Amino acid sequence: MTLFKQLALVVSIIIIVILGAVMYVNYTSAKQDMIDGLYESTVNNISTLSSKIAEANGHEALVISTIDAEFDGGYYGLIEYTSNDGMFEYKQVDDDVVVGVPPWFIEYTDIQSIKITNDVAQGWVPLGQVTVMGDTAVVYKALYKMLIKLLYLFGIFVSVALIILNILLHFVLKPLKQIQNQAESILKNEFVIQEKEPYTTEFKDVVKGMNSMVKKVEEIFSKANESAKRNRELLYTEPITGLYNRRYMMLKLPELLEQNNSINGGTVLFIALSSTEVMNQLISRRHANNLIIAFTKVFDNLTQKFEDKLTSRLNETEFILILPECEANEAQEIAEQINSGFVELLEKNSMTLDNVHINIGLYRYNSGIDIADLLTRSDTALSNAIAGEKSISNLYEKDKQKTLPKEQWRTIIENAIKENSFTYGSLQVINTKTDIILYESLKYNIYGSDAKEYLYKDFIAPVINLGHSVDMHIAVLKDLLSKESEYKDIRCTFKLPNEFFREKKSLESLENLLREYHTSGNIKLSFEIADNFIIKNLQLVKSFINIFNKYGYGFGIYAFTGESYDYSYLKELNPSFIKVDCTFLFDQSDESMNALFLITNSLGIELIATLINSEDDVKHLNLLHIDLIQIKVSRS
Repeated sequence: MTLFKQLALVVSIIIIVILGAVMYVNYTSAKQDMIDGLYESTVNNISTLSSKIAEANGHEALVISTIDAEFDGGYYGLIEYTSNDGMFEYKQVDDDVVVGVPPWFIEYTDIQSIKITNDVAQGWVPLGQVTVMGDTAVVYKALYKMLIKLLYLFGIFVSVALIILNILLHFVLKPLKQIQNQAESILKNEFVIQEKEPYTTEFKDVVKGMNSMVKKVEEIFSKANESAKRNRELLYTEPITGLYNRRYMMLKLPELLEQNNSINGGTVLFIALSSTEVMNQLISRRHANNLIIAFTKVFDNLTQKFEDKLTSRLNETEFILILPECEANEAQEIAEQINSGFVELLEKNSMTLDNVHINIGLYRYNSGIDIADLLTRSDTALSNAIAGEKSISNLYEKDKQKTLPKEQWRTIIENAIKENSFTYGSLQVINTKTDIILYESLKYNIYGSDAKEYLYKDFIAPVINLGHSVDMHIAVLKDLLSKESEYKDIRCTFKLPNEFFREKKSLESLENLLREYHTSGNIKLSFEIADNFIIKNLQLVKSFINIFNKYGYGFGIYAFTGESYDYSYLKELNPSFIKVDCTFLFDQSDESMNALFLITNSLGIELIATLINSEDDVKHLNLLHIDLIQIKVSRS
């Protein structure tokens, strides 16, 4: 129960008790006053009645008429006369039911009227005795009316008091609600500063303490962020052009080569300058560097449409462009434009191709290719280009993978969606210190009507090309969320490809699905999104994360390589975990690792190492104080 409700309940009970006590005292006092009044009235009336009966001088007819007249004109419950010789008795009794007063009230009030007896005498001659009892019905009616009025007043006073109490408590405890909101934000690793301090001293001290704590955590995050950016520039940036260096390219390649897209791969452009020394001699080193910077802007502008590209300067004369989802023919056109742009730059600097030229090797790769093979074949393409004429490009294209015809893929994919023909595997995230499984990272394949299994890496490109990315993944998620035994109460993660988020209908389709299953509790699911996609599509990703949070699903980042120049987006999105290639972690300096730990710890983010190849990798990670690793397991 909240503090507001507790205070409201306690104060309400006090108010009700006090008002009830006041009402009870008033009622009791009024009751006694009425009883006393009835007694006094009875005493007065019996004296008068005795005198009137005495005037009758014992005549029975006159006594009867006198008693009847008095009984009818007054408020009596009983009038009884007995002559002194016992020969004459007369009685009048009011035994009618009290009208307008409920029986329970009469039973509860139980007013006992006292009988009063007085002697009747003519002079010194006794005539008899008269007994009188007041009419309690009058008291019952008066008390009942008073009770009703008191109850009305009690209800009005209590209602007004509770309304005023509610207003006062809201006003007094408003700072506490703000403190609660701030505390909840802190628990969610959000840095919220409460600018307006409460008037209440105790609340003010709490707010100051929480603000101070938040500022310290935010300061730690900011310093770690700056340190990470500085180390990233030193480790992975070529100082003259600002491009990534060979070191970063080698870290980024595994992610790029595993990336799924509509052509199941992309093209590498390997560019080589014939010489930089000649340029230095002809136009000076400073101008030569400016020319190289301008040259890198040429091929950067020509490849802007490729969101996931990687551009690196390997050494003084060699550059490499890796363009996922770029076919060889388009890459050849880009190569020609790069060469034309380079020629223009030479002319502006009073040089010609006789002084310096470029060669470009092109290699069309498929997803999943080995890094060594990719670099070897790209280097072969460049060597072939260099062996030819000046400023020539050469395409090295290995035999294409054999693939099924488009219509055959359509049949297989649409049947899998319709029939839920999915098989699942998983990668387990475990804590190496406790051997506890934290997550199961689910992967899926499909199988056709012939019971043949098709691997994700083979069918995902046709899925994207056929426009079934959303339909396929929604069908898989529905199948997972509806399972009641295999994944019940297991913390699972599911990777969504970049193409899924780019589809217009994906957000609505996903929300409808999560709304339908969010109360089932069959599977505790978190969604994984690629880091480079998040950086370049932050607002789009936030709209999906809002949906995840709305229906109680988690969110994490995979393929984290520190690509962003600012890690504030982590604070903004607040993922539960980050998955990082162990090679990237091994490549970091001590300062870089400390910065990364500070960032993740200040935000409560779990750091998970992936692509573990051996026990030595696990030992190395433990030395780095990284205990969460992702390993491959088999699941039927």
